[in-house]
Amino acid sequence: MNRRIICLLALLSVVPGSCKKFLDVKPLDRLSGNAFLQTKQDVENNLWDTYGLLRDKLGSCPFLPNAGDVRSGMMAESPEEKQRNYVHFVSENDLANFIAIRGNDGLYHWNELTKWQGFYKVIQAANNLYYELGVRKIGGVSEAQAKAYQAEAVFLRCVTYWIMIRVWGDVPYYTDAYHIDPLPRENHVTVAKNCLDDLMKVKDDLPWNYGNAAYLGVRATKGALLTLIMELDAWAAGFDKANAKKYFQQAVDAGTEVVNSGQYSLLPLSEYRQLFQGRTRESLFEIAQNSNYNEVIRYNTFSDLVLHFPYKRPVATHQWSYSYYRASFLTMLFPPGSPDGRTQVWFDENMFADNGDFQYLKFVNIYAITDDEDYNPDGNVIIFRYADALLLLAEALAEVGGRDDDAMARLNEVRTRAFAAPVSGLTGEALKDAIFAERARELMGEGHYFFDLVRTGRIFSSKWTYRPFTQLQFDQGGWTWPLDASVQNQNPYIQLNLYWLK
Repeated sequence: MNRRIICLLALLSVVPGSCKKFLDVKPLDRLSGNAFLQTKQDVENNLWDTYGLLRDKLGSCPFLPNAGDVRSGMMAESPEEKQRNYVHFVSENDLANFIAIRGNDGLYHWNELTKWQGFYKVIQAANNLYYELGVRKIGGVSEAQAKAYQAEAVFLRCVTYWIMIRVWGDVPYYTDAYHIDPLPRENHVTVAKNCLDDLMKVKDDLPWNYGNAAYLGVRATKGALLTLIMELDAWAAGFDKANAKKYFQQAVDAGTEVVNSGQYSLLPLSEYRQLFQGRTRESLFEIAQNSNYNEVIRYNTFSDLVLHFPYKRPVATHQWSYSYYRASFLTMLFPPGSPDGRTQVWFDENMFADNGDFQYLKFVNIYAITDDEDYNPDGNVIIFRYADALLLLAEALAEVGGRDDDAMARLNEVRTRAFAAPVSGLTGEALKDAIFAERARELMGEGHYFFDLVRTGRIFSSKWTYRPFTQLQFDQGGWTWPLDASVQNQNPYIQLNLYWLK
């Protein structure tokens, strides 16, 4: 991503001697905004560096595959392979023992799943840029462009908070520039509501596209921002039941705007590999990878868990996949005798193997061509895509009441692309279950499933998770990840996630 890190390092490294480092984010005091933001290109460089910080944190360990997919319990460690024993720990929700045993692993850096400091670097950088754009004129930047850059900064801040609250629950929340004061953790629903308020204020300041194919999907647009609104609404609705209808109506409005824009479309199933190569009309927001430029989110690709030779080499060490989806789960999602094109292109003949013969081919695009290479496919990491937005819209339509036909229409757009039979005549919980199941099918391996379980309450159901939670476990925060004690550095207000301190 043509990253220029020099100005960002200056921004994050110059610090007064008395600074409170409670978020491990080092605010600027000796280098003013006038020194590092003088031209439009400086603003662009600063923004790309902030995107890079988000990418770095997500790539600091196998973050998304474990937090969003493995933890659901619907995956299991292959009996033939023991090199990914973390699958057992995470799928059993045995996170305290997992971190105690594997946290200091020098290869995977598992402790990063218990530390939020890297995300606060994104938030701090976004806040600082927003502030600087608002207090002075920058050469070559019009008023409209400044507002668009500010909206981009708000998106980056809010997408970061969205990731954090789903993983750790309550988090310190701030939006001021050059922040140094320690803060307590804010309720995660309040954080979601604050982000929604901020996003609604700037949603019309971002373009639908930049007229540059290189920016497609990898840079925030109005469509990405509206989809983030839908995601935050769905999260808040899951916990703030009294106001759920209000959140879902806002999600309906945002999703309808995305659909009516005509900016996005579903790729044909035969071209799905292009989706993960990146920058397609189905992409809303993605993190770019390119092994040719050594820009790979190492071990963060889901494919590392579910591929073997010939898609993983060398053959001597990749005869089996490290993990597999449980056949009982796949049978529920893809019932035998019910046509679905995804079973033909995403799986092979060992789809229901329940062992290391299993493979999931969804993310395969390029792979090693000689036997001594050990690569994972280097497709982009998709955060939001149009199918996700359509299914969020279908869910919201089903929840607001009186819109069941509209909900099925959006659901059937995704099913039709997959050559699956359209649904009809569904209402109430049956319709909501059908939409949830479609998200499980369509977004499998993309880091959504566990969080969908949590926000919809299906985390309590053995139908949807192999390790259902009790209400007590949930209420005590068992759905969160543990927090490392380092997040308390010089901040007396921070409490760790108590469930994991037992």
